[in-house]
Amino acid sequence: MNTVAGLRWASLLLTFWAAAESGAAPDPSPQARVGLLVIGDWGFSAPEKRTPDQQNTARAMAAFVRRSARPFDAVLVPGDNFKVKLAGPADPQFQQAFDDMYDAQDLRMPFFAVLGSHDYECHAAEAQLAYGRAHPDSRWRMAGRWYRVDLPSTASLVTVLMLDSDRKAIGKDAWQAQIRWMDGELSKPRKSAWTICVGHHPLFSDGQHGDNKAMQSAWGWILKKHRVDFYISGHDHVLQHLQAPGWPTTFLISGGGGENTQRPLSGRRGPFVRAIHGFAAMQFDTRSARVSLVAETGAVLHVFERDRSGEVRIVGATTGDAASAPAKDRATP
Repeated sequence: MNTVAGLRWASLLLTFWAAAESGAAPDPSPQARVGLLVIGDWGFSAPEKRTPDQQNTARAMAAFVRRSARPFDAVLVPGDNFKVKLAGPADPQFQQAFDDMYDAQDLRMPFFAVLGSHDYECHAAEAQLAYGRAHPDSRWRMAGRWYRVDLPSTASLVTVLMLDSDRKAIGKDAWQAQIRWMDGELSKPRKSAWTICVGHHPLFSDGQHGDNKAMQSAWGWILKKHRVDFYISGHDHVLQHLQAPGWPTTFLISGGGGENTQRPLSGRRGPFVRAIHGFAAMQFDTRSARVSLVAETGAVLHVFERDRSGEVRIVGATTGDAASAPAKDRATP
């Protein structure tokens, strides 16, 4: 072996050794990578009802980003953002609940948000939409009741449809228009490797509210037709990873942003569910997606990977995982 070849081989061995020491595999495509955080149901409340849970979870998410070896490009927010009435986009409660709550240095990426049931019930929906229109360059992003995000914006790796799952609040005509839009957007030619749909209400859940048959009927055919990789929701105040038999989609609930988690579970299907404050962290490359569910303490509770074919593999687990969790699973059509 000549000297140049020997040096190259030594360099390659050092790369693999460093990756093994850090617990990470060498990245096959470092130029094509997207990192996302997911935090839902932070539920900013009136002072007399407020707890430190939103603030604690926000701090944990900022600390997680500081410790992470990989950058994050955006935060996905699946609704129930406010449990107080907002007078308008200039309401000081907006700054208290968002700008002051989520560290502008560590969490300087855009927050793409959708509306949840409490946002409508507490008359906070219109102010959030108005804030998004009035401040298009701020971290708060809400381009409409439903909208599309491509990450990166050019040569995208991940396509995200941000959706409004509150059928009663938006009305029948808007609901049908949104379904046509979903099908149309997912039917367009695209080069992104991954597709995600985000709505407030889950299709499947072991949280207090349980499975939503109406949502399965309304949106399920779209997820199956277009083989959507992830459906992300909140509504139930849990962290959950669920693989539903017969569905190509991985279902993820990240509803531990700050609201009360002292609620009963309706089931314990695998691979993981826990009623706890926390958030999800997702890392995508051209070959696989790696998802971590993280508690407000910073503890990583559950880690899994999904490849482009839909095969799901648990790579890190705690004793809180559902007893029925399979070590390996495959999403099915």
